[in-house]
Amino acid sequence: MCKFKAPEVAIALALLLLQACASSPAPEPELGPAPVGTVALSNSASGPNALQAFNIGIQVFDSIETNEALERSGAAIFAEIRDTETQYLPVALRHTLLSSNQWGIVRVLPEADPSMDLQITATVVRSNGVELQLQVNVVDSVGNVWLDKLYADIARVADYPDSAPSLLDRGGITYNEDPFQDIYNAIANDLIAYRNSLDGNQMRQIFNVTQMRYASDLAPDAFQAYLSRDPQGLLTVSRLPAENDPLLGHVEDIRARHDVFIDTIDEYYESLYQDLKPIYDIWRQYSFEQVNEERNSAQRARNGNTDRGSFEAISQNYNRYKWAKIFEQEFVALASGFVSETAPAVLELSRNVNGLTGPVEEQYAQWRVLLRGLFEIEREGVNSPPSTTAP
Repeated sequence: MCKFKAPEVAIALALLLLQACASSPAPEPELGPAPVGTVALSNSASGPNALQAFNIGIQVFDSIETNEALERSGAAIFAEIRDTETQYLPVALRHTLLSSNQWGIVRVLPEADPSMDLQITATVVRSNGVELQLQVNVVDSVGNVWLDKLYADIARVADYPDSAPSLLDRGGITYNEDPFQDIYNAIANDLIAYRNSLDGNQMRQIFNVTQMRYASDLAPDAFQAYLSRDPQGLLTVSRLPAENDPLLGHVEDIRARHDVFIDTIDEYYESLYQDLKPIYDIWRQYSFEQVNEERNSAQRARNGNTDRGSFEAISQNYNRYKWAKIFEQEFVALASGFVSETAPAVLELSRNVNGLTGPVEEQYAQWRVLLRGLFEIEREGVNSPPSTTAP
């Protein structure tokens, strides 16, 4: 991740302004999936019962948007922020799932985790401030596919604040909810509907498979025999170890330590989200206005109206200048480096305690290896007979 410098930003802004004034109109918007519309989140006042409280892991999203699409929806200096969007959006989904009060623990993680009952992966297909399209896949520990669906939402002018957001003076600005909150509500509601279609035995099977899958990940030789696959390729628990099995108790001890660590990972992404939100709001509102402006220009061109001296054209050029000045002010304020400085201390505890180094993704992988080694070391103590002293 790079650091932004004021001179580079000024040059980039100048180029951006010139390019915006000279660029040809954007093509007509491509036809995509139908927007989700207005969606109210289905929430629970009492919370889930014990069988419904699945733990959910949301992986950092992927993105398939092309460089051309990114250039149309924002300045090149937003490249790092645009990349970081794949870590921002999962947290927004996490907030929605937690707000529904329908689940157990919900965490954002760098990769799939065997201790989670449900794994959510998603790909950002389109994100330009006007539209958000997410290809969402949700699979439980058994292997059942809960969701495999392309979701789309469209923002309106009312979804953004009347005044341009500012990092320098945010006190007077009232932010509405996320412009694409409906898409997260739709995903959450679809998950709830699928869960509610399961019976008690199916839910218990998911919990049992999660327990044995995590144990098998730690010690395949000891626990892999408890799992099998049916003809459809789904995992099933062929048998369970005794509740007082000392090795299973050891697995639960290790899992408790693992939970503490992945809670720290989740806190990292939450802190990143909070630090990113102000400047991300600026980028998204800028992109919203630019995309709409380009589409309006394209429509006028198709209608034969190309009078660049009209009041509307002059207003548009002013808007470009206005947004360029906002960029200049905000990025000068962040010249010490925005993305590379987000939440650097959140994982310091993990580094000090566990001796882990590198980015969060590398620390997560190191932690998994460390736990397996720790399990084997402590397993020897569990299996070793007590020492005796000769009379």
